[in-house]
Amino acid sequence: MIDFVRIHYKDKSEFEPYVDNAENFNNVFKVLEGNSGEVLYPYRARLEIMDIVVTEKGGYVKNSLHKLYNYIHNKEDKNYNDFEFSKLCDTIQHISRIPRLAQTSLTNLEFGLNIKINKPAEEILKKSVLMHKNKGYNHNRKFNGKGELKQFNHANYLIKVYDKAKQYNLPYHVLRFEVKFTRKRDFNKAGIYNLDDLKSKENLNELFKVYMMRFDEMQIIDTILEECIEPKDFQKLIRFKNPEYWQEDIKEKSGTFKMRRRNEFNALIEKYSLDSTKKEIRRLLIEKFNHLINN
Repeated sequence: MIDFVRIHYKDKSEFEPYVDNAENFNNVFKVLEGNSGEVLYPYRARLEIMDIVVTEKGGYVKNSLHKLYNYIHNKEDKNYNDFEFSKLCDTIQHISRIPRLAQTSLTNLEFGLNIKINKPAEEILKKSVLMHKNKGYNHNRKFNGKGELKQFNHANYLIKVYDKAKQYNLPYHVLRFEVKFTRKRDFNKAGIYNLDDLKSKENLNELFKVYMMRFDEMQIIDTILEECIEPKDFQKLIRFKNPEYWQEDIKEKSGTFKMRRRNEFNALIEKYSLDSTKKEIRRLLIEKFNHLINN
């Protein structure tokens, strides 16, 4: 559910003295100017796996709350297991020892769900995950050298879809669908401004609606079998499933023309029932969220 967060301090009047207090951290790393001996910013420390940085004008705390929980309880750096609402609240409480952390502004937030599927995620990524809002992926790579990952970049957020099982060498198939909000506008609309707001189920439900809206905008299409489709429709589907058609071939066309083509594409997907993979992933995402929010 909630994973990576970044909390930004504009006012560091309480934050900096806390970080600079030897009773709070075993190690605080600073920059020493060799000639003058002056100590320069930034100051860096860690609370378990959380990165803590004091800058000249402010500071921030960042990293994965999900991984932090696993590190606290099992000394494991992982986020493939379930991270239920109760664990999220416990983790926020744990790091709230840092002054005003839970009330300070969130600037980045990541919401992702891991779902068990009945075939390799890599297969779905290569064959079915095509586009987001009719635009191709910006990155297609192996996640940390393991497993397929497709990333779709936008101004306020980015979407990652990847093979979680291969990332961690799991004995079962896991697909992760993740939305990282790189600007706070979208999660502010869900009533989330700081860590304390993440302890509200109502806010998380609103955030999940935004998350599912992004999922619904994805073009995830079953394998197209030529022998099962009328020749004219087959040619259209091949054209429509190519991102270059939308981004290059018709980029100068009117909005009305593009809308008609999108509607035609959707009609063909429905006509030949090419959305079974997407429907199943959607069902599993909703099922997983309901489990996490109620536990």
